[in-house]
Amino acid sequence: MSAGADTVTRPAPEGPAAETVISLRGVGTRFGSQVVHDGLDLDVRRGDLVALIGGSGSGKSVLLREIIGLHRPDTGEVRLLGTDVWRAPQAELAAMRRRFGMMFQEGALFSSLDVATNVATPLREHLDLPEAIVERLVRLRLALAGLPPEAGAKLPSQLSGGMRKRAAIARALALEPEVLFLDEPTSGLDPITARAFDALLAFLNRDLGITVLVVTHDLDTLFGIARRVVVLGRGRVIADGPLDEVVRVDDPWIQSYFSSRAVKAAPSPSDPAAPEKRDGA
Repeated sequence: MSAGADTVTRPAPEGPAAETVISLRGVGTRFGSQVVHDGLDLDVRRGDLVALIGGSGSGKSVLLREIIGLHRPDTGEVRLLGTDVWRAPQAELAAMRRRFGMMFQEGALFSSLDVATNVATPLREHLDLPEAIVERLVRLRLALAGLPPEAGAKLPSQLSGGMRKRAAIARALALEPEVLFLDEPTSGLDPITARAFDALLAFLNRDLGITVLVVTHDLDTLFGIARRVVVLGRGRVIADGPLDEVVRVDDPWIQSYFSSRAVKAAPSPSDPAAPEKRDGA
C-alpha cells in the first residue's frame, strides 16, 4: 500500500449507518509562514476509538483545539456532534459543549482546588443541581476513573502523576460526554500505570459507548486499544485505517515510527482473544 498526499486507507463503517460525530472538511491552519494543516479532511463515527499520530509539528494538538472550539482554523469547516463549531450561534455551541469532554496533556486541573471541586466545576457551570446530587455525581465520576473516595479531598499537587491523569479524566466525564478527547494521556507515566490508563479508555469506549479521539505517541496504546489509527503529515491525513494496514503504508515517517516494533500482523483490539503477534512485548 502506498501513501500519497491524497491517498489514505479507510476503515469500513461499523454498522449500516454509523453516525459521523466529528467531520472536518478542508481545514487549513497557519502560524505565520508555517503551514500546519492544508486542506485536511477527517471523519470520526460514533463508537470509534481513534488514535491520532504524526511527527512533531504535524498539528495533532492544534487539531483537537480546533475541533472543540479553542483555536479557529484559517479555512475549512469543523463539525462536532452535528454543530458547526465556528459558525453556530452561542446557544447551540453551549449545548454542544455539554456533550463532550476534554483531557489536556498536563491535566489542566485547577491547582488551588481539591480534586472533588475540580470534578464538580463542569456540573455547577452547566447544570442546576442540588449540592447533594453534585457531590454524589462527583463520587461516581471518581470511582469511574479508578480513584478512591479520599482522593477527592486532595489537591492535584498531592497526587501522583497517574492519579492526576485519572482526576482529569473524572472531570472530563463529569457531564457524561458522548465524545472524549485526550491529548497524550499516557505521557510521563510509568509503563504499568500507562497500561492501566489504556484499559480505562478501552472500558469507556467499549462498555459505555463513548467515542474517543486520543492524540498519542505511545506505541503500546496503539497496539493495545486503538481500533483505528489516523496519521497526520504534510498538512493532511496521510494514512487512516486499522493498525495492521497503517503499519504497511509506504511512507518514510510511518516506516520510521514503527521501525522499533517488528510488526507481523497486529491483532484487532476489539478481539481480546486475538493472540499478540508483535516482537519486543
